[in-house]
Amino acid sequence: MEESVYKSKFLFPIVLISCIFFFQGTGLSKEVQAGKDLDEVLAEVEKANNAFKTLKADITFTRTITLLESTEVSKGEMNYKKPKRLYLKFHPPRNEINVVDGKYVWVYHPVEKQVERYSMERGKQSSQGLSFFEFGYGESVQAVKKDYNITLVEIRDEGKKRFYILDLLPKDPKSQYSNIRLWVQEGFWLPERIELYESAGEVVNSIELKNIKLNKGLSDKLFIFDVPRGVEIIEPLK
Repeated sequence: MEESVYKSKFLFPIVLISCIFFFQGTGLSKEVQAGKDLDEVLAEVEKANNAFKTLKADITFTRTITLLESTEVSKGEMNYKKPKRLYLKFHPPRNEINVVDGKYVWVYHPVEKQVERYSMERGKQSSQGLSFFEFGYGESVQAVKKDYNITLVEIRDEGKKRFYILDLLPKDPKSQYSNIRLWVQEGFWLPERIELYESAGEVVNSIELKNIKLNKGLSDKLFIFDVPRGVEIIEPLK
């Protein structure tokens, strides 16, 4: 398997963690309707982010390639525990388990009997992943300003829910994503929907969380990956 394939599989869970919670920035679009301004929204998001210790949710990941008119939908469940612990299981047909134990990222493919192991302290890709991870879950709001220009582009009411839609534009022109869009629900104050745009919007990765439960308690054993007998360990970034 080519190294680029491994990197693409590894990138998803890390970017998910990076985007699922708060980011800071300046600027307010003229399209924004009446409601809280950007600073007020981010203050609420930061407060909500600081209050939670664990998160459980159902996840739907949709990847759309517009030129190929191709859409792939993966469903699963996500468990997160501060600091730096993640268990992310995708049901068939993706059939994949991602585990972050604080030291390594494990990407397990049961059918292939292979697991990819990435050090969170080694390599360009994993260093970037670690930074994203910390920004998403409790790192200083101010630190995110160094990497993104953020705007509040719209306030949208959907039924009884109100969403504040934030755009994150990376300052690094070599960033994989040309734009990251967060849908933050008023009252809950944490993103329920994330859109990641690649290749100037030709590829769109959409992440939606449902049935979110905070601070319900998660055993540390969930975030320990025990390699099953007969499973090959691959370290693509070594």
